[in-house]
Amino acid sequence: MSAEPEFPDELLLHDPGHGARLVGEFYEQYHETVDYRAICNQQEEQKTRFCREKLKALGHDERSLGLEVGCRGGVIIKLVGLIRWLGVDIDEKALEVARASGIACTTMDFTFGIGCRDASFDAVMMTEVLEHLPFPSITVREVHRILKPRPQSLFFGSVPLDYHLHRRWKVMRGKRLSGDQTHVHHFSFRELDQLLRFYFETVDYLPLTGTATRYPRLPLSYNLFVRDMAWVASAPRSNVGRWGLGRM
Repeated sequence: MSAEPEFPDELLLHDPGHGARLVGEFYEQYHETVDYRAICNQQEEQKTRFCREKLKALGHDERSLGLEVGCRGGVIIKLVGLIRWLGVDIDEKALEVARASGIACTTMDFTFGIGCRDASFDAVMMTEVLEHLPFPSITVREVHRILKPRPQSLFFGSVPLDYHLHRRWKVMRGKRLSGDQTHVHHFSFRELDQLLRFYFETVDYLPLTGTATRYPRLPLSYNLFVRDMAWVASAPRSNVGRWGLGRM
């Protein structure tokens, strides 16, 4: 009986951190001209006010512990405040800025998983991050895992929505959905809502841009008339299942 063929070991890299370094270098290069201390736009104040209100409503204070995944220079942590925040990011240059502003943070590649222990946090924050990750359902499952299984635990975040009417018209004219090369996932509101409600009992939304924000009294579809969306999802579901291939 012939021996089972083996892949030549001398051709293997044997470098467990190789992928993380590539991703980290990419974001360092992509962010070379970024001012990590600056507020990106006026949406940040809207989002952080929304988050603070929900944190207070759920009874959080300085005794609660939160994690910002993709904290960059720590601007959002400083704006939200209210509880004790930690930060993780893959961009070491961004973390240097965060540390200089007094934020406890560490380097982490969260492309596929979040390297924190189960039930460690009262809140998790990810603003403008999920669209940069290949498998959001894995990431949100990880958020669910590291949150404490309490009704008060919350997940705050924001993403651009890429299937509103304006973007659909762009695609019909042969354009790309998004001009940002770091966006590897393109959300519709329906997909985002399905994903969050799969893991959380309660989800509240704050439309940030789009026709629906200019005409809030009209019953306009979030799926067609919102370009950027923030959310607070709370009360992690117990005993969640797994996504089926057709769920999304």
